[in-house]
Formats: sequence, C-alpha cells, structure tokens
Amino acid sequence: MSKCVYRFDRYTVDPAARELRRDGELVVLSPKVFDCLTWLIEHRDRAVGRDELAAAVWGKADVADTQLVQALLKARRAIGDSGEEQQRIRTVPRFGYRWVAPVELAADDEAASVATPVSMPPPATGQTAPHAAPAVRTRPHRRTDWRWPAALAAAAVLAFGAGWSLLGERAAPPRDAAASAAQEQTRTLIAVLPAEVATDPDWGWLRLGVMELIADRMHDAGLPVVPSDNVVALAHAAPDAEARLREATDVRWVVTPSAQRTVGGWRVRLALQGPDHDRREVEVHGGDATAAAREAADQLLAVLGASAVQDGSPAADAYLARIRALMLAGQLESARTLAEAAAPAAATPELRLLRAQLAFSGGRFEVARAAFDALLDTIAEADDPVLRGRALNGRGATLIRLGVPAAAERDFDAALRLLGPRGEPALAGQAYTGRGVTRALQDRDRDARDDFARARIALGLAGDTLALARLDSNEGALSAQRGRPADAVTRFVGAADRFERFGAMDEWAGAMINQIQAQLALLQPAKAAATADRLDARNERIANRSTQRLAAYWSAHAWMSVGRLTEARTRLAALAEAGELADDTAVPMLARGALARLALADGQIQNAAMLSLQAVAAAAATPRDGLSGDAWLTLIRAQRRQGQSADADAALQRFTQWAGTQDSPAVAIRTRLAQAETAWSEQRRDEADRRYADALGIAERGSIPADVAAVAVSWGEALIEQGDLETASAIAGRVAGFAGSEYDCALLQARLYRALGHLDAWREAMDQVHRLAGERPVPSALSARPDGLVAAAVTR
Repeated sequence: MSKCVYRFDRYTVDPAARELRRDGELVVLSPKVFDCLTWLIEHRDRAVGRDELAAAVWGKADVADTQLVQALLKARRAIGDSGEEQQRIRTVPRFGYRWVAPVELAADDEAASVATPVSMPPPATGQTAPHAAPAVRTRPHRRTDWRWPAALAAAAVLAFGAGWSLLGERAAPPRDAAASAAQEQTRTLIAVLPAEVATDPDWGWLRLGVMELIADRMHDAGLPVVPSDNVVALAHAAPDAEARLREATDVRWVVTPSAQRTVGGWRVRLALQGPDHDRREVEVHGGDATAAAREAADQLLAVLGASAVQDGSPAADAYLARIRALMLAGQLESARTLAEAAAPAAATPELRLLRAQLAFSGGRFEVARAAFDALLDTIAEADDPVLRGRALNGRGATLIRLGVPAAAERDFDAALRLLGPRGEPALAGQAYTGRGVTRALQDRDRDARDDFARARIALGLAGDTLALARLDSNEGALSAQRGRPADAVTRFVGAADRFERFGAMDEWAGAMINQIQAQLALLQPAKAAATADRLDARNERIANRSTQRLAAYWSAHAWMSVGRLTEARTRLAALAEAGELADDTAVPMLARGALARLALADGQIQNAAMLSLQAVAAAAATPRDGLSGDAWLTLIRAQRRQGQSADADAALQRFTQWAGTQDSPAVAIRTRLAQAETAWSEQRRDEADRRYADALGIAERGSIPADVAAVAVSWGEALIEQGDLETASAIAGRVAGFAGSEYDCALLQARLYRALGHLDAWREAMDQVHRLAGERPVPSALSARPDGLVAAAVTR
C-alpha cells in the first residue's frame, strides 16, 4: 500500500506526515488549519458543508463561524489563494466550501530494502540457508508493531459500550414538519437526567428506568437526545449532574424527572430547564409509575411542539425500560436474568436484541453471535430498518471480537445503508467506528482513518461525547498499528482520563490496557507498571469478563518488565489455570507464554519448554502475531538449551512455515531471531550475522524500541561472548539510551563495559542493573570484578 501525497501547482500535502510543502520547503500550519485543508482536498469530489467540516476538524458541529472563517482564511493564504480569487478553495453560498483546483495523487513508496546496521559480507554464491526466512512485504502504513491487532479487537468493546446507545430501540418515524419544527425550537440537544425516586429500595430501578423511558419517547418523536450512557456516566461521576452535562456536552435543555409514591399510585413530575432560566413543568398522576412517566413525557413533547409516537405496548415498554436501567447501572447479570425470565410469547424483537447485547457485554461472544444471527433472520429491512441496523452493528462488533473482521465489515456496510438516510447519527457513528476498526485490522489504514473521521462527524451531531472518547481510543490503536506508539500513548491517556470522568469503567480499562502496551513498546517499564497498578486496583469493577482478564494479563506483563516477579507469576498462573472462556481462548495462551519466558529466565528449562509448547498449540487457533512469535521463540530456545537439537530444528521449521503465512513484522523479527540464534549455536557465523542484521533492519524500520531491543540484546550478547567487541559496541549502541530504564538493555551495557575493561563505566552500569533488577537475580559472573579491569585514567 502506498502513502497518498496530494500535489497541486507548487504544493504537496502529505496527510500521513501532516506536512504542507511549497517547492519542497515546509509551510508551518496549525493542526486545525492543516485538517481543514486536508479534509477539503480528500473530499474534492463534492462540496463540504460547514457543519461537516467543523465536526471533522473540531469534533463537534457547534463551532463559531469566526473560528471556521479564520481557519479557511489561513488555509487559503498558505496555498496562495484568497477569498476574492478562490482558485483552490471555493465558498459555496449558504452551505460550505469545495476544493476546485486540479490535484495529482502521487505514491510515495518507501524503499523495500532492509537496512543493514553493520557491514556484513555478502552471502557466498549458491549458499542456501537451512531455514529460509519468508519475505517481508514492506509498506509505509502496514502494521509495524507487535501487539495492536489485539488492541483494536478490544476496541470493538469501546466502540459499543455497555449502554449500546439504548435510544432508538424502535425505528424513529419519518420526521414530519412538526417534528422538524420542534427540533428547530430546541436548536440543540436535550438531556434527560436520572429520576429522583422517593420510595422504598424495591423501586430503585425507576431512577434509570424512568429516565430511559422518557428519553426514548423524545427520541422516537424526532428530538435530538443525549445518549443515556453519557448521562448516567456523568451523573455517577459527579454530584452536580446538570452542571457536568452542560460542561461536557452541547446540551441546551435538561429534563429532571421525579417519581413519588402516593396513596392512589404515583406522581411523576418532569421539570424542563432551558437557557436563561426558562423552566417548564408537567405533572401526571397514575396507578403505574411507568405509565405515568410515559404520559408525562408525551405532555412534555407537546410543550416542545412535538408529537408523541403512539406505538408499542406500555407494559412491554416498562419491561424493557427495567432491563435497560440495569444495563445502564452496570448490573449485567441482573439484566440478563430479567431478560431471560420473559415468557417466550413476550420475547419481542427489542427484547431479543437486548439479550444479544447482554451476551456481548458479558464477554460471551459466540452466544451473542448466535443471538444476533437468529434475530436478523426474523427482521426484514422494510419492517424495522433501524432495529435491523442495530442488530447488524451488534453482530459486527461480535465478529471483530471473534477475529472475523471481513465479515464484520460487511455487517457494518449493511447497517450504514439502512441507517444513513434515517436520521440516526448515533447509530451511524457506531457503524462507522466499527467499520473503521475492521479496516484497520485488515491493514487498510487510509480507509480506517476515513471511517473514523465520518464517525466523528456523526457522533458529534448526535451529541455522543462518550462515544467520541471511544473513538479517540480507537484512533490511538490505529496510531500504534502504524508504528507510532508515542502518539498512541497520548491518545490513550486522553481517552482514559475522559472515560474516568464519565465513570465508564470498561472503556477506561480498555484505554489503560492499550496504554500499557504502548508504554512497553516504547521501553517505558516504570510507566507501564504504574499504569498497571492503577488498572489492577479497579479490576473488580470491570464488568466485561474478557476485558477483565486481558487487564490482568497486561498488568502482569508490566510487572514482569520491572522485576515484580512474584505478583506477575501469581496473576499469570491464575489466568493460565482459570480455564478458557467459551468465546475467549487468547488469555490463557498469553499467560502460559509469559510463564514460559519467566521459567526460561529462571533456568527452569523443562518447564519453559512445556509451557511454551502449550502456548504454541493454543496460538494455532488464536494467533496474536508477536505474542505467538514469542511463544515459538521461547520453545526453540528452551529445546536448544535442553540439548534437543532435532526437536528445536523441527520447531523452527514449523515456525518458519507459519510465519510465511503472516504479514507481520513482529513475527518476521522473531523468526529471524530464532534462525540467527540457531545458526550461531551451530557456528555458522556469517549466516547468523545476516539473520540478525535482517531482523534489526525490520525492527528499526518499524520504530518500535522493544523490537529493536529484542534483537540488539540477543545479537550483542552473542558478539560479546565471542569477543567481537567492535561489532558488539555498534549493536549495543542501538539501545544504550534505554539502559537507564530497561533491565535487559542495562545488562547488555554492563556486559559490554566489563568485556571492554572499563571499570568506572562497568560500575555505573552495574548500579543501573541492580536498580532495575527488582526480584530478578543479577548474574553473579557479571557482578564480580575480574582481574584486568582498570579504572579510567585520571588527568592530573
């Protein structure tokens, strides 16, 4: 895949590098101005509306005209255009803007050759390696890291939070003139707060049930309503829910419901608070709380100039509202129990959708898939297109978690065809987000980026601030996939902070997991461990079992990186022995692979071979790129240290064959490492050097420090042991900057200084080794000062 660079006249625009150049010279632009320019060029086939451009660049449609005008003014100046000439950016009156200049699309392919870090002799003519490495197809935007497909798959949960945008279970009717007028009257979003319920605890579910019922009635009438999961999260996280809502969203009207038990039944009051102290109230008395709430909502709609949709059964609405209330409260098991308790005759399509969503939210993905399949078989597009679109969104998210992104993409495509013309921006935003994840998983990064941009527009129009935070987390995963873990960390940190403010624990956990992975990739073990401690302290508050187990694994992985081995072993052993969830086989495999690496480091070679063999067998069914490669590499190392050369050769052959089916630099690096270490152990130095150089070249092009260190440590230690200190210095220098923070890099530096005979440098390096070791035993031979080490000369 090539990187797209746009050329016009004397200018080039590189969206990936975020650079505008004139005659090759960089033109400095602010991020917003660059984004405006790029969006117009990328959508030059049509006019772009002001709201669309604002949502794409600022993340919301409600942007002051002056901001947009100033950004376009600066963009025009940067490319030699003006509002008078409009040779490149034309203003479309009463609509927006359009790019009108001719544009050439250039391919800026990177060289495919592997950078050789040190001078190596060419292979002898006719020489054949016993384990030929599969070719690695290089391209600028391919997946260059070692962990991120799992991160993006986990992001499917983030795209579809526990609330599942519960509004709109039924298809909203076509918006007639009255509804359009009502929307114009409100001008912006309405938020419905949790109800104030003055009664005994048995009726506690009314707090969220009444809220959800009222919000649903308003949405069905065609009014824009803040999704309930946003409201619940903010209400849970802050005592002054209304103030936090107004701060975090663009809400204009806030509905505060209350329900009170009376002698004759219930009194439901709705207070509508608008801008400038504009307050209106309705009050209804009735024998049933939900029926009274429904009537009160319909009266409030009349106050707003809208008409209520008279469909559905009040009793069924009340039952669904109770289930949704439990879901919004995070009480998934109680919600599932209540949903399953309904008699078969009462199992409406809406109830069956909730059952499927509950299975997904609980991590039971195969159950969810079967439920979505059965539901979709019974819903025709013509009968209920919105409900079918919701089910397609749900099945698409489930298929991502089951590792079938191509099938998931087809579901999101179908959902968008149904939802696009029906005024459902929240659901369309979900579909765009989900489809973006599937395209990123299939290495179609440009398509993924476009979908995320479309999702940002739709979600901004829907007022779904929480979903926008989920989108930030997904874009962080995509940045990591592109080999930009530093940018990914920034996005994950921001997303985690927003999720924490909303009290969205599952989403927060997903962002924290991804943050740990990025920090480990950047060789920041102390930061990864600190993130893991925060995550682990709240592990029991994570509702999704699959996310909970993934959080436990990555916390243990972070603790391993700082030498907190007792905690790591305890957690990994529990995960390895806990048994596989029916729909999630990856975590036990990952745990056994990590335990195998710990056993190998401790000299428990037989145990390491057994555990890594189990991990390799499981990885065949649940591949995880670099993590599967780690398991293969550990197995081969353990077998060779046991003296089982034939078994190690056979394992290497199988590893090489499997790696040839993968398009993953992480796997390619580990394959070449295994081949290099095998050749070195068999005294085939030239071949080993070529394999090491190949691995290091792939790692350095990917710009993942952890991958570079994996190669440099293995090769550097081999060179030091053989006495080739000049080449060892060149290799160790690749990771010298990490010796102050990462244990293996510190060990390599200490070994090099000891071999070079530099006493002072060796002492300083050993101080770093002991500081970073934690519970890891420092090699005694490295700690003892040998004869012949001399202090650095002192100038008198």
